[in-house]
Amino acid sequence: MKKLKSRYSGRNRGQSFVELAIVLPVLLFLLIGFVEVGAVIYSYLSMLDAVREAARFASEHDPTVFEGPGVGGFCMDDLLHFYQDTACVIVGAGFNPDLILDPTRDDVTISVFTIDNNIITDRLPNDGDGVWSLYGDNWTRNCDGTLNSLTPFMTNAEIQNIFNLPPPTVGAGTPTPGTAPTDKGRVLVEVYYCHEQLLNLPLISQLLPNPVPLHAYTFMPAPAAAPTSTPLPSPTP
Repeated sequence: MKKLKSRYSGRNRGQSFVELAIVLPVLLFLLIGFVEVGAVIYSYLSMLDAVREAARFASEHDPTVFEGPGVGGFCMDDLLHFYQDTACVIVGAGFNPDLILDPTRDDVTISVFTIDNNIITDRLPNDGDGVWSLYGDNWTRNCDGTLNSLTPFMTNAEIQNIFNLPPPTVGAGTPTPGTAPTDKGRVLVEVYYCHEQLLNLPLISQLLPNPVPLHAYTFMPAPAAAPTSTPLPSPTP
């Protein structure tokens, strides 16, 4: 009887080792996957925090001011250069040290919109595409450097749809009677970031690209970009 029990005990232990050998790789794969996905989510949340703070800074300043740089550079002086100083909120080490942009492939972009009677009438900077880029138009390229698109991620038509701006009844330049204020300014700050995997294991890289392209953006009011209202003509007596 003792020999029989010993035989079955050894068989159970062997079966447990086989089951462990089958299940362990799956558990390790899931664990590594959770770590990599968690790191991507953390990077994205860090981007959101940074881009929101930058947009808040931009909303409080005039997009036509181009002072400086001073002796210490754009991020260190007391002068204001709207675009560079807005980007400094993101790339400055003091705010978010966990988000370090690579000048060769990452980017920060800024666009300022003038909305006149619910029509986008101007987009700054006036450089053709209306997109200011911190790192030489990296936003137009993929993480591997190949060309992606020369069209801004947020076109004027898409912005009209996002804010659901109704068409005016009397055209740009004249407030639509009997409606809420339709003249406003908006600033758009975007971050393009190539997130490197922590472990870069071949099996994970087949499911998740390495680097992982991430994009975050925020709109904020920009009172300084709002148009000057044109008063309605007085009714003829």
